[in-house]
Amino acid sequence: MKVEITTLVENSAGEHHQLQPEHGLSFHVKAGDSTILFDTGASSRFIHNAGRLSLDLKSIDQVLISHGHYDHSGGYKSFVDQAFNRDAKLLVRPGFFNKKYGVKGNRSEYLGNGFTREELVKAGVSIEIIHEPVKEVAPGVFSVSGFERTCPMEQLNQRFRVERDGVEVLDDFSDEQVMVVKSEKGLVVVLGCSHPGVINILTTINNRFEEKIQAVVGGTHLVEANQERLEQTMDFLLDQEIPVIGISHCSGGAEHLSYMKSRLGSRFFHNSTGTRFSV
Repeated sequence: MKVEITTLVENSAGEHHQLQPEHGLSFHVKAGDSTILFDTGASSRFIHNAGRLSLDLKSIDQVLISHGHYDHSGGYKSFVDQAFNRDAKLLVRPGFFNKKYGVKGNRSEYLGNGFTREELVKAGVSIEIIHEPVKEVAPGVFSVSGFERTCPMEQLNQRFRVERDGVEVLDDFSDEQVMVVKSEKGLVVVLGCSHPGVINILTTINNRFEEKIQAVVGGTHLVEANQERLEQTMDFLLDQEIPVIGISHCSGGAEHLSYMKSRLGSRFFHNSTGTRFSV
């Protein structure tokens, strides 16, 4: 199966200067006969960019949102309001609609969705809460969650909180899902933010699928990683011998990306707004 992935929005601008970047992430994924929207950025900018890239959002069959943070779900309400495809089901994981916060010292900031489940249902959205660790959501396309926490250095970030049953607790990001697509050459892994840890995520995928990983694209949440974690993560990616690695969004600034490129060489590309690649 041929897989084509276009980055509708990401933190950085690419060569197409009419596209609008933002702190967020959204992918248009064409996998065989299926067209899937993975994440929707922080606003409606991904819709503007799709038009500039001549991508018809009316062809979207399903929408997967990686987790309930605004920079991945923020544009979804605009997608619904503009009624691109009312039949496009929203696929999320348990806990997606919980309120989420980022804590800094004695203050916190709301980081969650800008809508409730009830609002979406009222608008006619069909919502599926996926409970299975691995579920095929389209031919050769899988939602994967429930990641095995086997990497000691990939610990829960203490600044992220989630509200459960009226109580604010440490967010374990059990709602985070990634998309895995079986291409002709191997697995294509589409990441949202990798809050559970990119090593944990890819190790889990290796344990659940027989095919080797051919490509990884998306956010690695290495933005706060120290040098030791950066080095160990690059060592892991090199050991995996993954031919294509497109890093973006929450992976760090220019210094981080420069180091990743120096380690990964020709396998690495900076996945910016408007980037398109196929397997």
